[in-house]
Amino acid sequence: MNHSKPILSPRPGAGIALATTLTFCACSAMQSGSAADSSQAAAAITPELLESHVRFLSSDHLEGRGVGTRGDELARSYLATQMAGLGLQPGGPDGSWEQRVPIRGITSKVTQPMAARGNGDSATFEAPTDFTAVAGSPDATASWNGAELVFVGYGIHAPEQSWDDYQGMDLTGKVLLFMNNDPSNDPEKFAGKTRLYYGRWSYKFEEAARRGAIGAIVIHTTPSAGYPFQVIQASHGRENFWLPFADGVPTLGVRSWCSEGAAKRLCELGGHDLDALRERAEKGNQPPVPLGVAMDLAIENTVRELESANVLGVLPGSDNKLKDEYVVITAHFDHLGIGKPRRNDEIYNGAVDNATGCAGMLAIAQAAAELEPAPRRSLLFLAVTAEESGLLGSKYYAQNPTVDKKKLLANFNVDGLNIWGKTRDVEFIGHGKSSLTALAEAIAAEQGRRMEPDSSPDKGLFYRSDHFSFARIGVPAAFFKAGRDFYDRPADRRRMKASYTTVNYHQPSDELADWWRFDGAVPDVQLLFECLVRTANADTAPTWTPGDEFEKLR
Repeated sequence: MNHSKPILSPRPGAGIALATTLTFCACSAMQSGSAADSSQAAAAITPELLESHVRFLSSDHLEGRGVGTRGDELARSYLATQMAGLGLQPGGPDGSWEQRVPIRGITSKVTQPMAARGNGDSATFEAPTDFTAVAGSPDATASWNGAELVFVGYGIHAPEQSWDDYQGMDLTGKVLLFMNNDPSNDPEKFAGKTRLYYGRWSYKFEEAARRGAIGAIVIHTTPSAGYPFQVIQASHGRENFWLPFADGVPTLGVRSWCSEGAAKRLCELGGHDLDALRERAEKGNQPPVPLGVAMDLAIENTVRELESANVLGVLPGSDNKLKDEYVVITAHFDHLGIGKPRRNDEIYNGAVDNATGCAGMLAIAQAAAELEPAPRRSLLFLAVTAEESGLLGSKYYAQNPTVDKKKLLANFNVDGLNIWGKTRDVEFIGHGKSSLTALAEAIAAEQGRRMEPDSSPDKGLFYRSDHFSFARIGVPAAFFKAGRDFYDRPADRRRMKASYTTVNYHQPSDELADWWRFDGAVPDVQLLFECLVRTANADTAPTWTPGDEFEKLR
């Protein structure tokens, strides 16, 4: 990697060039004249501005913005400085720019490789080639020592779906082996091919802990995960981060993933065929299958206490009756820091993920600061930490909001921008879940574009970024993703976009490159800006779609 790349630190207002502006139609939910004002303000969102923020935040000098590192501190300082320069007010406790987030770092070392015995045969597996193992508790050690391996299908207990992979079996002290994702064959169950939280690995580990298991293994496949096994391997041996463990909440000694090949071998040791087990599990409500396999594994954990922080800036609302209500825009600033070298590069810069999202949020803040008058409700710009470690920063904020939780009306999240070129479409993750869908569709239409549902609903993207933390406390949330209908060389650009996940996602190669096309990001960020403004100016608050899984939490 080139360590001599220049750093460009933009001043408020710097880098603004003439750009094609959007003409937004006025709607009844907006104050008189505000549509024209927002259109003019949106012109502040330019390719040059976005690139300048990305260039600094993804530079080698920030060393991948790992949680609790020097790069973490530099990123927070940069974000707070930019917010202050735009005229935002500090949104943290006691008039500060930061909300401190207590974090526990746990680094796990495999001291006894994963081994299995069954039917007179045995096998030993290598980490991270075949499996990964990280702590799920703050204990100094964790081990399996001949623990029984049990296949539990998808590892889901969902009474409302009439689905139970556990069937009342006592699994105390066992190691559980389960499939990734959730059932998708029946459109009447689990939203068909749209993945729900039941399909997330985090849910599966949580449920295994509730069942008294001492360990659990998720079977990786690229289709079920949405990314190759190298992404899983990148986490092995790294420090993992947690919020303080709550008293009385069950924990899991070892959280593991294994390759599909390793899973097949584990089943074979007990005389079972993995494909047959998976086919059986698809029927639903099948009892767990003790595989007749004894598992050995041991890890040692190094635990340390550290702190990071969320960065908060507020643009106060202009309506005396509504200014105590907030529309929140989030973007995570953390990435993976310094890790295993790839092609002689050890810095995981996180340029797309999520220096671009922070750039988008700051650009929106700059545009919003130019509105006169300000939106009726207040806007909260929230840069969160430790998203890559389980949405910890946004989870902590949701558990400890700086304002009355009932006054948080909506959340718009930015996690990766379009760097591949202009599109006719934008994808809405969680399409149809709330009234924010109709709002976004209307604004996209005014741009001469269209809002599309998630093109990969099986990946469960709604549950994988910081908007999910707000949804879990009942706040309607939106997350937009780059479209696929490119104006220029569409087939080539779709291939380039797809290669990001397969080649660059969570790798040192996620770096700012000369070929990036920020002109594709601009209309997407302008759309997000207009959504934010109209929501803040609306006469009524956003609502969940009746019957949605989060409606009851509002």
